[in-house]
Amino acid sequence: MNSRRLAITLFTPVFLVCLVAAAGVLDHLRTYYPTPETESAFLKNYTPRPVIDRFRENKSFSFGSGFAAGAGRKYVTHQGGFQFHVVMRRENWLPLMNALHNDVLEQLANNGAEVVGQSGNWQVGFRFDYRINQSLGLLIISPVAVGPPARRTILLRDGMEDVTVKIEQTEKWFPKGIVRVEQKL
Repeated sequence: MNSRRLAITLFTPVFLVCLVAAAGVLDHLRTYYPTPETESAFLKNYTPRPVIDRFRENKSFSFGSGFAAGAGRKYVTHQGGFQFHVVMRRENWLPLMNALHNDVLEQLANNGAEVVGQSGNWQVGFRFDYRINQSLGLLIISPVAVGPPARRTILLRDGMEDVTVKIEQTEKWFPKGIVRVEQKL
């Protein structure tokens, strides 16, 4: 009986230590999956289309958008983007890029985001680093690019060009919140 009691007395603490260690390992190995709750309000609501519509020259244009998400052990990643093929005048490139820049800042503020860094200009594009709740985000507006030419039966008027406007977003949602702002995407 004494040896049985001794075995239980020794085994119980060892078992408890192993159980606690296993729980820690399992928590560390937990995978977080994308859900609507892991998307920020900005990611859900941002659209550059009203700005693009103000600068395009005619009703003919094409527009594409895409969104993806990925699971992870430390964070959940969300990616999205927009690509517009429009006809516009070259002299409107600078006003368009400045309007897109200002619109991003306004939409970030309206959705509760804090801009933690921004850089660029209309010729090289703009980069915005932001944080919102438990997410770190990055938005890139590429510079206006000529092409690709659209297939059309009527030629463009003088001064008009086919251009592409591209915007990319990436957000990382951290289940335990953002530890440091210095983390980069």
